[in-house]
Amino acid sequence: MKICFTGPENLHLERWVTYFARKGHEVHLVIDTPVQYEGVIVHNLNLEYRKSPVYFLTKLYRLRKIINGIKPDVLHTHYITGQAYVSVLTGFRPFIVTIWGNDIYLRPHERIEEKFFTKLVLKRADMITADSEDQIDAAIALGASPESCRVVQWGVDLNRFIPGSGVKVREQLGLGDAPVLISQRKFLPLYNIDLIIRAFADTLKELPSAHLILTGGGFDEPQVRDLVNELGINDRTHFTGYIDYEALTDYLNAADVAVSVPSSDGTAMAVLEAMACGVPLVVSDLPSNREWIQDGENGYIVPVGNQPELASRLIRLLGDRPLRQQFATRNVQVIHERADHEKHMARMETYYRELCDRP
Repeated sequence: MKICFTGPENLHLERWVTYFARKGHEVHLVIDTPVQYEGVIVHNLNLEYRKSPVYFLTKLYRLRKIINGIKPDVLHTHYITGQAYVSVLTGFRPFIVTIWGNDIYLRPHERIEEKFFTKLVLKRADMITADSEDQIDAAIALGASPESCRVVQWGVDLNRFIPGSGVKVREQLGLGDAPVLISQRKFLPLYNIDLIIRAFADTLKELPSAHLILTGGGFDEPQVRDLVNELGINDRTHFTGYIDYEALTDYLNAADVAVSVPSSDGTAMAVLEAMACGVPLVVSDLPSNREWIQDGENGYIVPVGNQPELASRLIRLLGDRPLRQQFATRNVQVIHERADHEKHMARMETYYRELCDRP
């Protein structure tokens, strides 16, 4: 098949498109900024994203021209907001859109024009994929046809994300055999990193030897660092910056517990990759999280924004090795059953063929 993708620069988009290139398909990616993905023919639009008619009209003109030259079998756009607004106006069919999260949960409800274009995309798309049933429900509420919707996970690389000792990272950070908490989320208001830090400070009152690893970065990093200083927990908090994908498994395996407590989210790869490494989690009470974590069976679920409850669950889990092992065993099993990257991409390949075979 000849597949044309559009979307923003992102590690998981790279994983998606390179999978199909490795399978021998002719894969094109139309993207605003220059990237190099193995086996993928990249069409760089040289555009800086702006909320302006000039940006969208320029992108529409260039995308149409590229599509007319490629003549793909299918057009697949990742991320509704901005990206799919343009793709849908090309009129190309068959057209697939993949939902990412805030493009269905937040953006359509912030501005009337974004709601209009989101509904237009969902109405005209021949297929809509998302990584959770809750995202599908949100799409249907905005006018998507249930018959056109499919749950397809980004999926975990099960050859990479496997349980291990994490000794290398523990030695590097001087963690010894202390209980270790990890957060992989970006330093943005949505992800409530400040809440994690405050709850960790509370945790230290019960478990004074504990450590916190923060692998993210982002707009709020100065405020995050200031909060750590204010709470006097610098010696227990480790800022690593963004971790290369190849090294992420080592950091996860160095942790005893992972935490992810955003205010809104789809199925987070940070959650699934931690589960695959056998790391138990404390997550916020969101529909997408409840599709993976059963409270008290393979992790803990806490109300959004509830610092005392978060601290209580962190103390419970960091202080109980047998319970962590119980949760870890179940998590690895769940991921192998439901989140194998190879299986989900193979499923997606059948969906592409189904659309291409339609009269």
